[in-house]
Amino acid sequence: SSLPGGMVRIPGGEFVMGAGEREMRTKADLPLQLVEVREFYLDATTVTNDAFRAFRKATKFQTEAERFGWSFVLELYATEQARASTNQSVRDAPHWLAVPQAYWRQPQGPGSGVKHMLGHPVVHVSFNDAKAYCKWAAKRLPTETEWEMAARRPHLGTREPSKPYPWGDEAPSNDTAWRLNLWQGGFPHADAALDGYAGLAPADAFEPNESGVYNMLGNVWEWTATYFAKSSGQRVLRGGSYLDSADGAFNHMVTSSTRMGNTEDSSGDNMGFRCAKDSPNAPKHKPQGYVYDQSKKKRPPPGVGDPLKDGGKQAEELVQAIAAEHGVEGLQKWMDKQGMGTSVMTAAEASRQREKRVADRQEAWETAVREEAAAASFDDLRDEDIDKTEL
Repeated sequence: SSLPGGMVRIPGGEFVMGAGEREMRTKADLPLQLVEVREFYLDATTVTNDAFRAFRKATKFQTEAERFGWSFVLELYATEQARASTNQSVRDAPHWLAVPQAYWRQPQGPGSGVKHMLGHPVVHVSFNDAKAYCKWAAKRLPTETEWEMAARRPHLGTREPSKPYPWGDEAPSNDTAWRLNLWQGGFPHADAALDGYAGLAPADAFEPNESGVYNMLGNVWEWTATYFAKSSGQRVLRGGSYLDSADGAFNHMVTSSTRMGNTEDSSGDNMGFRCAKDSPNAPKHKPQGYVYDQSKKKRPPPGVGDPLKDGGKQAEELVQAIAAEHGVEGLQKWMDKQGMGTSVMTAAEASRQREKRVADRQEAWETAVREEAAAASFDDLRDEDIDKTEL
């Protein structure tokens, strides 16, 4: 059968999915597993501004960023209007600005546009937006397993880990020709653009892999249909983006196993997608997909080794150990992560605050006594002002 326009055929088969030894291991990385994928079709590029514009014209669809009224933009590339219109940023990542009126047609905020970027990936699209586009196009989002197989072809391992990049083993660096769009320079203030692109690159930049797909790594994160964790409702994004690094010095180290999760309504100027489609030539049997660990990690009940809930000496020793290793700031970050809603302070600061509370209470008591005495006194009145009948 003929291929749908703009798509390539990805043959089915088995491969070892997950992060190999050469790929950075984080909590998000998947342990190695042998999986099977049925033949399917995949867009050769991520969906472009031009393609999304056609969808918008045909359906009048509004993205979630448009309905919410804002989206995230990297400060370095935000327009002057965008910077002037917001004072909101992410607490631990102030280089991300929450910009009013940032959406797919104004990717850097008010004053920007896509007329000169019609061949670039559409961004500021959520999972829900991507799903709506795919449905309109009579397609679907790829599963995470399908995405990884397409990214790794032809270097698929069936008895050992697959190679870390679409082109093989060679890690991206300044000593080689850049094959993907990543950040080079001092993040987040200077992008040296040694790969040829500052910010986003066109959707068909660089050479495709042997399957004919472009930019599976870098440029924009790509939504998949797979849940990152069903309990959180997040979906998996794959491939990293132009904000990530080749060696993991900042943000994500980008390889064919790089993944993260985000909520279905999230969007930003480094998040896009591509579509997939079932192949009529695919076998009818259900393939052995990746078996995810969906077990919930529960803390033990009180008395079974959870110092935070047990309190007392164990909790005190845990807090002291973290403070000794990471300092006050490290302890504060740890407590914030635990959702404890508590501010860390040194012993000297705690002592000063206790003394201040004692002094405040003493001052409040003395003020009350003075006010009570003043209320019962006639010292501030002239003799003729006093009502003698009340005496």
